[in-house]
Amino acid sequence: MSFRTRIVIAALVVAWIPVLALGLLMRSVGAERLAGANDLRMLQRADAVAAAWQEDVLRLEARLESLALLLAEDNAVRVALRSGRAQALDEALARFASAGGVRVACVLDASGTILAASHFPGDAGRRDPGLARLAEMPDAPVVGVVSLPRGDVAAVLRARRIDVGGVGVVAVVGTALADLAAVPAGGDVWLLARAEGEGGGVERAVPGPEGTLPARAEIEGRRRIGGVAWLGWDDDTDYANVDLHIAWRDPVLAAMVRSWDRALLLSLAGSALLALLLGGVLAPRLSGPVERLADTARRVHLGRLDATFGRGGGRELDRLSYFLDGMLKRIRDEVARVRDAEKRATVGELARQVNHDVRNGLVPIRNVLDHLGQAHRSGPGDLAEAFEARSRTLVESLDYLGDLADQYRAVAVHGRRDRAELAEVARAVVASYTEVPEGVRIVESLGMEEAWVEMDTVSLRRVVENLVTNAVAAVEGEGGEVVVSLEEAGREGAPAYRLTVADDGPGIPAELRARVFEPFFTSRREGTGLGLAIARRLVTDVGGRIVLESEQGRGTCLHVILGVAEPPESAQQETVREEA
Repeated sequence: MSFRTRIVIAALVVAWIPVLALGLLMRSVGAERLAGANDLRMLQRADAVAAAWQEDVLRLEARLESLALLLAEDNAVRVALRSGRAQALDEALARFASAGGVRVACVLDASGTILAASHFPGDAGRRDPGLARLAEMPDAPVVGVVSLPRGDVAAVLRARRIDVGGVGVVAVVGTALADLAAVPAGGDVWLLARAEGEGGGVERAVPGPEGTLPARAEIEGRRRIGGVAWLGWDDDTDYANVDLHIAWRDPVLAAMVRSWDRALLLSLAGSALLALLLGGVLAPRLSGPVERLADTARRVHLGRLDATFGRGGGRELDRLSYFLDGMLKRIRDEVARVRDAEKRATVGELARQVNHDVRNGLVPIRNVLDHLGQAHRSGPGDLAEAFEARSRTLVESLDYLGDLADQYRAVAVHGRRDRAELAEVARAVVASYTEVPEGVRIVESLGMEEAWVEMDTVSLRRVVENLVTNAVAAVEGEGGEVVVSLEEAGREGAPAYRLTVADDGPGIPAELRARVFEPFFTSRREGTGLGLAIARRLVTDVGGRIVLESEQGRGTCLHVILGVAEPPESAQQETVREEA
């Protein structure tokens, strides 16, 4: 994860934490207070509903008392009862129901036959023992199903046995449960009926005037307002003791919570957008100086000790750049001293080696000359015989010194700045390998016709030959491929070419990579340890660089980076002629 990405994520987290915390706190506190206020309001309403229920029950008792007086004292009604005139009795009950504000009023004989009914005039003569049994119910409101012209409804009923001139009848009055003031008409308050049984409580919702039923999951609170005897609760002729409850939910609270949630989501989205914008603006400002420091450190890692850490990243980063520049200067000084010490040590070692090798070659020659001198003093015959015997030793010693001179000439570093055509030299070196070990393949992938660089041709050929020779030796034995490629590579605005010699050999162990450019260091039994040391010296003397990349088990790459040189006039004229 990049530094800029971390800055943006940090800005997003910092922006979200206060918004989320404040939003959740406001939502929790607001919902709690609103729910408390609603519960208090609904409890007050439940008290009013309970009082209305008691008033409805008392009003129904009063209507039953009025019906009993009507039957006992009204002569026309008494005559109709004795004579069995149902029409006159229906008319009297209809007037009573209209004047008393009751929806159900009926009179039954002792056997349960309906004599007259205000709620269903054509019901006279039908037997309904259930209505007659109401007079035997406990002294409590009774809820039962009554048939009306438009259908069956649940009604609150009261019944009493009355003796009218020696005729025993049952008087029943009632009103539809949905018409009572205790049954709420709103969509957010309901009346629930609950009966306790052996298998647990059974709860049913009582439809209101609009026939609406609540979604049970939405109920937020309830309170008991009274009890009734519910006839036919379990779909039989018996009755059950049922408690009536008022239940409610707060739509305002639910809507408010949804509004808070939407506002919180919008706030989070807005804060996230603002954090992304601020992070996108601030991240380059904060990470830019760090990236410049990292880029300079990368160049130093690749061997560019002449790099400098810039300024402009704030006081803290400027101080860091100042200290890094000081550290880099000390490193350059130490490297220069080390190189000088290496050079002196190398020259001293080379001088001792030359002294040793030359002495080894001169000792046989001196011995031969001493022998010839002795033979010369003895006479011409002895001289000829001695020369014949020792001439072979003399020739071998001279050949040894000649070979030794050739070897030390190869070690010599020219360091002469001149112009050379890198692509031509690389092709010539590759073409010279007409015989390579079995299984080894040299591939030329230069990609350009010519590339003039600042180095003399002899030194450039020595560099390329050393690199290719080492690469071939690395893959010799098990076989492999050596690839020689060439490409452009600018160095801080200065044009340059990069020659790469890559092999897929075993690679160089990590502990040996720092020593590959040391003189006389080699991991091969037949190697001299001077190839890469000479190549680096030749390249660095003309301002170039050699970069080693190797991974054990995956091969080695050596990059030679040389500055671009103007081609000689002859090459330019030849190019102009070709273009013409």
